[in-house]
Amino acid sequence: MDQSSEKELEKYINNRVQWDSLPSHAKSILDQSHVKYKQYCLKYSIKHQLRWDTNLISSFVTDERLYYQEIVRLSVANLVLYPYHIQDKLVPMLNVTPFKYYLIMMIETMTNSKSYDEIPNFTAVDCIRVLGIGRNQFIDLMNKFRSKGFLFKKKKDVIRGLLPTKSLEKNIEYWWILRYGYPNQDEERQGSLPASELEVLDDLKRSNGINGKQAGIYCRESVISLISKGLVYIDVPIQNQDTISVPPLEGFVMNRVLGDYFENLLYKIFVSIDERTTIQKLSEVLQINVELVKQACSLYCRLGFAKKKNLEPLLPLTQSPAEGDTHSNSKWHHSWITYYQENETIIPQPILNNNNNNNTIDDDNNNNNNNNNNNNNNNNNNNNTNITSSNTINNSLSTLENTNNDNIVEGVDESFNNGNEEQKRIGFVFDSSITAFLMMGNLGYGLKNHAVTMFERGKLSNEALADFLQELDKIDVEEFVDSEAKLYATNAISLRDTIRHLKNKYRIDGNSNNNNNSGNLQGLDLISCERMNQLDETTRIRVLKKNYSVLISMAPLSIEYCPVISSVPPNFGPAVYEIHSFWFRIYLYSMVGKGPNSILLPKGTRLKKIPTIFKDCEKILVCPIDHDPTTVNLSQLLPSVNETLLSSPVLLSAYTFIKYDTQPKLSKLMSHSRSNSIVSSSKDNQLLFHIPFPLDDLSADNGSPKKYTNIITNTPTTTTNTTNLNKNNNNNNNNNNNNNNNNNNNNNNNNNNNNNNNTIISEDQYNSDNIHTHPILYKIQSTFNLKNSFGYITLLKKETHILLNNNNNNNINKNNNNNIKNKNNNNNNNNNNNNNNNNNNNNNNNNLITHQKVIEYLPLNVYYGIPIFDDKLNREVCEKIDKFNLLSKENLNRHSMDSRNLSLNLFNFISSTCPPIHPDLDSIDTTKINSNLPSVQNIPFPTQIITFVNGNLDL
Repeated sequence: MDQSSEKELEKYINNRVQWDSLPSHAKSILDQSHVKYKQYCLKYSIKHQLRWDTNLISSFVTDERLYYQEIVRLSVANLVLYPYHIQDKLVPMLNVTPFKYYLIMMIETMTNSKSYDEIPNFTAVDCIRVLGIGRNQFIDLMNKFRSKGFLFKKKKDVIRGLLPTKSLEKNIEYWWILRYGYPNQDEERQGSLPASELEVLDDLKRSNGINGKQAGIYCRESVISLISKGLVYIDVPIQNQDTISVPPLEGFVMNRVLGDYFENLLYKIFVSIDERTTIQKLSEVLQINVELVKQACSLYCRLGFAKKKNLEPLLPLTQSPAEGDTHSNSKWHHSWITYYQENETIIPQPILNNNNNNNTIDDDNNNNNNNNNNNNNNNNNNNNTNITSSNTINNSLSTLENTNNDNIVEGVDESFNNGNEEQKRIGFVFDSSITAFLMMGNLGYGLKNHAVTMFERGKLSNEALADFLQELDKIDVEEFVDSEAKLYATNAISLRDTIRHLKNKYRIDGNSNNNNNSGNLQGLDLISCERMNQLDETTRIRVLKKNYSVLISMAPLSIEYCPVISSVPPNFGPAVYEIHSFWFRIYLYSMVGKGPNSILLPKGTRLKKIPTIFKDCEKILVCPIDHDPTTVNLSQLLPSVNETLLSSPVLLSAYTFIKYDTQPKLSKLMSHSRSNSIVSSSKDNQLLFHIPFPLDDLSADNGSPKKYTNIITNTPTTTTNTTNLNKNNNNNNNNNNNNNNNNNNNNNNNNNNNNNNNTIISEDQYNSDNIHTHPILYKIQSTFNLKNSFGYITLLKKETHILLNNNNNNNINKNNNNNIKNKNNNNNNNNNNNNNNNNNNNNNNNNLITHQKVIEYLPLNVYYGIPIFDDKLNREVCEKIDKFNLLSKENLNRHSMDSRNLSLNLFNFISSTCPPIHPDLDSIDTTKINSNLPSVQNIPFPTQIITFVNGNLDL
């Protein structure tokens, strides 16, 4: 049975469709068998823990008690969470409380000697809450169990003696509902329970246990004692109009994902929920039954991962805890108020809809406003219509009302927008590489909770960014000695700067006519591409469209994770999945006509020998379709690539070339296995150059100290070095000195004649200071319309050495001699030197070694988004965003159009090299920027070998 058939049958089961009313097509799926329909309904109902009385299963299984027993048995065996949504049936009917449920689960796990890591994440968290058994306690109990003898005892009895005898639930909220549990006459006998606990039980019995009572009206100690004895149980009520906030996760256990329906639902709601959206609205966006959404949010609150915002106040609004008797006018028991005060916990207060929009200053921006005011003023002079500096925040409210047309405001807190449900935010898309270095870089204990939240929930909301930034501010890069740890710290600092640049700064909604919203800011959410892509496409589009006005991706995103694709909101990242693959690299090389020599091999190809285009290479860049690129030594290319080709197509590109040393004693070829020749801190030996775009317009005077004019030539710059192995070469040195003096005179004359001309830069004169003026960059920008987007271009410095024979040496010497001027002043010296040179050349002609160094800069890739791995590049890209006003309403439309055209052109290129990936590609309207393109996560595989050699693409 395929997946579509299963979904169809599940729809009929949820709608309680009997066999006689089942359509003929559905019956054909079940081979016209009523028994198969009954079996499938039973299996589905138990797996999804459906209620017996309100579902179709009641017509197939008449014994309600037996049905719930089977649910408990299979749930314990599969280590599933306790089914709190049917707790009102399990406790009164079967006396299965959460404590007894997890006690049985832990006994079975330890009896079978299973690892603690086999317990799923949410189940492990609930075990800690109920049993107090975490990873360390589990290991300790297993050691005690193995040390005890059980010759005449069963294993389960020994383990049961080590486990707690009562529930350890203590984190109870006053607004939770208390219900009467399974009757226990022995416990309820007069004298067995304190009077306060008996009063609670009698009151719950009188209410018939239908609605229950709020726990806050009873003594807190009595409630906790009754729960530990199993006489009452707790229900966490969630209503349709409630709003939920998710702070950074504390106490989350990262074991494994079980993959059952409810766990998938928990993660789906985790990444989608926010404190501005009601439960009813969230269910409509996700198109999930509102009861399931309430069950998930109830569990979040029970585990302590979420807080209910619209609470009934613990204290009256006109009374504060410092006013003497804090409980005289409150309906809640005074023990709850005392508990919050003694534990220094904020007493819950109701959330008021503040329509006054009082402007407050964000703490993390206060520290930087004074330093950034001068820079902001300089930038704002060029962008009056869209950018407002942080100085505007310090002006009066009337001044703010006059800046309605501004798109950017810095330094205002978002807290006054709690009542505005439709306020959208900026979404910064990240992958797991960020959470990895935050958790593993020893950067600080406080960062781990935020990293766990980003990884498990897949989202860090704007409300939690203030604490996150405070933890990032504690990082001191100089404290780290290890290079890898220092790199993690540097990346964390770049992430901090990026958040500060985007958080509470931009307004992109365009609602500038409303004076009340003149100070409203976008805010910023960090969202995980992995968690967001776990949503189905239509749900993801609805979530993004509702919550965000623009998406900005970190760069580069890992190839192992698909980027978040979106047309609405606009996405400053990979526009389609294909841009995030090697297809875009080969498309870039073909469009620009320049790039490293490359060969694209289909899956299943076997390399029997090294391709001739790589014969002079030292390292090869290997780009699979589903993993990040790696460099491989030429000597290890064949076994490495052939293994990868078994499961994936591969793009091979020339990366570094064999180098020849200019020293006489080391004139042989460098080894292929030497990696030290590639990585160097020297600017001259830098291999990769990252240049932010949009590029500056060099035709205008931007105040730079020097203008550069570049000449595009087809001939790379060459430098010739000649080395004589004969140590007695004094005559040659003298001759060279004379030539150098003459050449210097000629150079001075040429410089004087060209004082009024623009400086011409050859390939060997480029370095990290002026590489941004290279003409290939401007060709890339014009070809792909990068002026409306932001990111960076990576150039590869190609440095090759070519051996020259003796004839070539003589030609080079003749060319050098032609440059010698002013012979009249040095005739005698030249004659003597020429005689000596002739004698030396005749004797040592075979010892002359000459090589030619060729330098060329090639485009390697174009990355869209904000880089995190380089702090300098990060600042430059952020400055480009402000300088060119790239997040303005007008530029968003231009960027969307450019992204759509790029995607369609890339689709056409891929379809020209392999069978068409989209049959209706020609009929797609390029002007509909708000419609999604037919891009899928299954990137097409090449069907033939494609080569790019010396600027030419060959299919």
